[in-house]
Amino acid sequence: DAYPRYAPTMEWDTGAGDAICRMAGFQVLQYNTDKSVEYNKENLLNPWFLVKLTNEN
Repeated sequence: DAYPRYAPTMEWDTGAGDAICRMAGFQVLQYNTDKSVEYNKENLLNPWFLVKLTNEN
């Protein structure tokens, strides 16, 4: 399943959902790099990202 969002998001828009996803066994990854989305950056704008199930589940 996919839910695309075409508007920018800020850290405060996604922080709680990110925590829930990670605790449920998902990864929250930057779209072009597959690195985890980071928080507490100087620029609070999120990169484009995907949420996917880890291989462990």
